[in-house]
Amino acid sequence: MFVTLCEHKLQESLAAERSLKGLTGSKRTVMDLTSWVILPFLFGSIGIYGLFRLLQRLRSSAYVQDAVVVITGATSGLGKECAKVFYKAGAQLVLCGRNEEGLKDLINELCRIRSGSIQFHKPHMVIFDLSDVEAVTSAAEEILHLVGKVDILINNAGISYRGNILNTKISVDRMIMDTNYFGPVALTKALLPSMIKNKRGHVVAISSVQGKISIPFRSAYSASKHATQAFFDCLRAEMVSHDIAVTVISPGYIQTNLSLNAVTEDGSKYGVMDKTTAEGRSSEEVAQIVFRAVGERRKDVLVAGLVPTLAVYLRALAPKIFFSLMAARAKKERKLKNA
Repeated sequence: MFVTLCEHKLQESLAAERSLKGLTGSKRTVMDLTSWVILPFLFGSIGIYGLFRLLQRLRSSAYVQDAVVVITGATSGLGKECAKVFYKAGAQLVLCGRNEEGLKDLINELCRIRSGSIQFHKPHMVIFDLSDVEAVTSAAEEILHLVGKVDILINNAGISYRGNILNTKISVDRMIMDTNYFGPVALTKALLPSMIKNKRGHVVAISSVQGKISIPFRSAYSASKHATQAFFDCLRAEMVSHDIAVTVISPGYIQTNLSLNAVTEDGSKYGVMDKTTAEGRSSEEVAQIVFRAVGERRKDVLVAGLVPTLAVYLRALAPKIFFSLMAARAKKERKLKNA
């Protein structure tokens, strides 16, 4: 009896061992399938994506190399970083702004750059105030006199605003519209005929997420960016027959001096680095996005985090919810201001 019991236990142990080996073998088979099927597919996909991005960069560089690129607001922030990126790609730059010393310093900085076998072109500078339409027209003539043509125009210059609508002078609204809307429109209109004549051109407008949605206490700025979005959307459609590309880029917060230089209700300088601005994307990162968007001839580019992006879609798909959220935000900001 005892022997029989031992034999029975031994048989159970052997059966359990065979089951364990079978399970281990099954796991090994799954791992083999993972190794031979899934992992090669994963690494292959990564490789293909990397190759795709490389081809995009090469295409962007080829598109920009030796092109005449005009950049407004080039002395600081995003404009300055765009100047560096496009210069390194071999573009012939025309840098525009109000600060002559700032433009000279940037040109000296660019001329010290040496990278690979790229043929660099010494940048030009044109000094004018974008809010003065007559000055803009004269500047366009000077640009064409200097370089003969314009291949890519990047309307980057702009000014921000912080204030309550009830207390904001109409002169402040006009000043912001002149700088952010009428100036870029006037410069674009002045340079478009030469682009059409040369059968090559690309107009870029640096707008804002606030050109798609409005937030409280940014009325004048949001209005100017909404107008910018609308104008350049129309321009894109009208220029298709001339093969002139139009790109509108709408960034969220960028680490620049935009909030420091913003104007308030009476036109005085705001002079505060907002937390949202300080924590925004770096201007170098956004400049790279602008460069790729131009090279890929993209039409509309939203450069924002998850929350602003969701807000843009919420405004279109569920406006009642969006309006309620903006009302709550206005109430909260008003309390903080009065505290």
